[in-house]
Amino acid sequence: MEKLGIIAGAGELPVLLARAAIAHNREPVVIEITKSDTGRFADIAHEVHTYSVGQIQKIARTLLDSGVEEVVIIGKVEKGILLRPFQIDTTTLKILVQNRREKPATIVNAALNYLESTGLTILPQDRYLQDLLPYPGVLTKRQPTESQWRDIELGIATARQIANMDIGQTVVVKNQIVLAVEAIEGTDATIKRGGNLGRKGSVVAKAAAANHDFRVDVPTVGQQTLSALHQVKAGVLAVEARRTFVMNPEILIQQADQWKIAVVAVE
Repeated sequence: MEKLGIIAGAGELPVLLARAAIAHNREPVVIEITKSDTGRFADIAHEVHTYSVGQIQKIARTLLDSGVEEVVIIGKVEKGILLRPFQIDTTTLKILVQNRREKPATIVNAALNYLESTGLTILPQDRYLQDLLPYPGVLTKRQPTESQWRDIELGIATARQIANMDIGQTVVVKNQIVLAVEAIEGTDATIKRGGNLGRKGSVVAKAAAANHDFRVDVPTVGQQTLSALHQVKAGVLAVEARRTFVMNPEILIQQADQWKIAVVAVE
């Protein structure tokens, strides 16, 4: 069985990918780079290693020694890690020094370039998870109102703009007013901040940059996202069709209908 390297951050996505890899006759070799449930791959992968996100040399060497040629980097790694001390090797230190005045995306690209220079091929995160990417349309029984459709249009356009600037991916809109823009605090905090201003009926929109690198990130929404909308009585969750992971889609849509939240996938 051909091997697939998985550099795994936090969350459910790395586990889903490992299962999907097996379904596609690929044997997962997992590198865990965040503190998470160390037993989550116990019944899936025979080979699991744990390193700091900054130990890029060991990560590459371990994958190559295991016979891996293709790798997927997936799971949540907080941007804030760049603001805190963490274990690094000489290669990572060199990357950080050379890009010390650059945006996080530039640092990530430099790390990807190093991995590929060793002979590894980085695959997009959605290669084996196509079933999580929604087609265009309203996914719920509840339809947005005419006013909310206008807010969706503004929200997606604004989210794309901030994504192009490498600021964030999520905005909250109501009555054509942008209430919150995501920065380093993350999606859920943005929803709560904007939703507390807009309250009932607010629109939450999430989008990626025009030149988004799907090798290192696919915008993702799930039950936690939906719960954040519910807490502030938001009315719509809008995402980009075929460019966003919707986690456990059947369960999420059923819950959204119960909470009277419209979920929309936009072209």
